[in-house]
Amino acid sequence: MTSHIEKTKSEEAREREMVQYIAEMLLELRNMAKSANLTTLLGLLEITFYEAFSLANKVEIPEGEVARIKQLARAVTGR
Repeated sequence: MTSHIEKTKSEEAREREMVQYIAEMLLELRNMAKSANLTTLLGLLEITFYEAFSLANKVEIPEGEVARIKQLARAVTGR
């Protein structure tokens, strides 16, 4: 029997694959718009591509790491 956590990870993986596919399709459309000199459409497709790409390649920051980074930044800047 699959636990709720495993199912969630499976669903997340499927969503990431879907968003990655969308990003790839947007990139193709963006390249087509660029070759046709459709500048407004090109810009819109670039924005949506970056959004999809960032969702597909999302990086989770481990718990407690943000506090550690802030602590290091304070040590470097002296603030």
